[in-house]
Amino acid sequence: MERWSINDSAKIYNLNNWGADLFSINKKGNICVHPSPNSKHSIELKSLVDDLIKRKIKPPILLRFMNILEGRIASISRAFKNAIHENNYPSKYQTFYPIKVNQQRQVVEAITTFGKKYSIGLEVGSKPELVAAISLATESGLPIICNGYKDTEYIETILYANRVGYDITIVVEKLFELEKIIELSETTGIVPKLGIRVKLSSKGTGKWATSGGEDAKFGLRISEIIAAIDMLEKHNLLESVKLLHFHIGSQITKIDKIKNALIEGTRIYVEMKKLGVNLEYLDIGGGLGVDYDGSKSSYFSSVNYSVEEYANDVIYQIKNICDDAGIDCPNIISESGRATVAHYSVLVTNILNTNTQNLMPDFESILTQPEKLSPTVTKLVDIYKSIDRHSLREDYHDTIQLIQEAVSLFNLGYLNLNERAIAEWVCSKIIRKINSIVEKIRPIPEELQNFQLSLRQTYFANFSLFQSIPDSWAIDQLFPIVPIQRLHQKPDVISSIADITCDSDGEITSFVGENGRTKFLPIHKIRADEEYYIGFFLIGAYQEILGDMHNLFGDTNAVHITFNKKTNYKIDTVINGDATWESLKYVQYDGNEILKRVQNNLEQSVALQKISIEESSHFLELLDKTLQSYTYLGK
Repeated sequence: MERWSINDSAKIYNLNNWGADLFSINKKGNICVHPSPNSKHSIELKSLVDDLIKRKIKPPILLRFMNILEGRIASISRAFKNAIHENNYPSKYQTFYPIKVNQQRQVVEAITTFGKKYSIGLEVGSKPELVAAISLATESGLPIICNGYKDTEYIETILYANRVGYDITIVVEKLFELEKIIELSETTGIVPKLGIRVKLSSKGTGKWATSGGEDAKFGLRISEIIAAIDMLEKHNLLESVKLLHFHIGSQITKIDKIKNALIEGTRIYVEMKKLGVNLEYLDIGGGLGVDYDGSKSSYFSSVNYSVEEYANDVIYQIKNICDDAGIDCPNIISESGRATVAHYSVLVTNILNTNTQNLMPDFESILTQPEKLSPTVTKLVDIYKSIDRHSLREDYHDTIQLIQEAVSLFNLGYLNLNERAIAEWVCSKIIRKINSIVEKIRPIPEELQNFQLSLRQTYFANFSLFQSIPDSWAIDQLFPIVPIQRLHQKPDVISSIADITCDSDGEITSFVGENGRTKFLPIHKIRADEEYYIGFFLIGAYQEILGDMHNLFGDTNAVHITFNKKTNYKIDTVINGDATWESLKYVQYDGNEILKRVQNNLEQSVALQKISIEESSHFLELLDKTLQSYTYLGK
């Protein structure tokens, strides 16, 4: 066996670059999770999953490492604290968590608990999110910022929440919204705490660039801001405006785009202050990106800057412009949801198919009897026997031509099914032989760089792409996928990963590789005596809440884990995934009604002696068991 080390595995999966020092490979070849970057303490994922299965918690399992949340909040706050110190910035920084990124109650509760020492706040964009935030602020007193479009009920709820003691800022998105706020303020006699969102000309990059620029969905144009100031002055509410907000999109890949937005946004802040608006806060929105592929580039699945660079640029640009204008520096707010939660969760599931090579027909004897083969297949056999590194290009192109020729001859009736099967078998042997030679050649000839795709096998994993990582399907978002075991061994298969939905789109064919994006995942041949698991990493942002119930595959089992020095880890919470009846309930089916209807039909069949009582009872038991069971596959 070719020598292989865990460093080789870390390299081909690019783990050390995207893992933010939170993931490593131990000497046994298993992935480990660390509570903070470079911590000596770790949890081995394979052992953890084995323990969970003993507890009857079946894959797919969403593992939420709560300590990582605390570490991410701390690292962002620390970066701003250091930048404030280095630049002698006279005001404060505060992070707000936009709960749309992941609204799971336990997640938001953990963030607010960990974030107390950093004065964390919550940002919401809908009435349900507002209610959730109010429930969390009831005893903690944490501040809330309300973005998004707002109706009368939404605004009135905010006003009365402020009256009874909550700290909630309404961010004005449109002028008609401001009219409604003013009207309700006068009706209720409650003075609102206001912010204004400005629509910058600056834009971000990648999939979310349309969040900024002149055509952005939210925010007031400069002329509308002037109109808003006039409206507020007329109703004696200008003193209520304390915050200016802008947002140019999520996952901003280039630091220069952030600088441009900061310059424009701060200029607007300065000019509004000069017009008499008593602003105290500048909310720079979200956009702090995550390096999903580890390339540290401006590709949309990466970022070309660090958290520290981001914080330094924010503080420097704002201070520089305010100092030049003679305006007091604002307190700074950012809404870095993605960067806060992306790393904390890992979906682990099992590969369903085992090595099926031993089930394939054995045509080896044919190679010694070429006279029994058709001329096309004989030529393929000759290529297989004679191929070497000096004839790779020619033999590869001849092989592709001959297999196409075999298909054409089959369609015309000149080749039977068995001969076509032999042609496919010989072709796969040629490709594997070419691969064994190409792996030792550097550089690889350009014509041969894509031939490996013909070796790619489809491995089926026990999960739903649409439920657990919908952005992979919807916007071609790249997420690291890595086997959690056997990483001290060289992978011997290149694969795509298909889910268990009945949809051809439910397949991942783009992966994080050594040199960026690659079209296949290196994986091991699965032994009959083992369960083989893969992990989907950096999926904490958006994926858990965007999940789509394709084929009625519901939420997965979820486990909240904290690190413990004595016992290695502690399971805080187990959240059972959806049972079949729960998934059916989402689409208005009632499990009890289904059982009753089927039972009535079975009783009629028993009465007519079409089936026995035992058969009827057994089928009902199976149907009831299915309704109570996990929507994903078991043994």
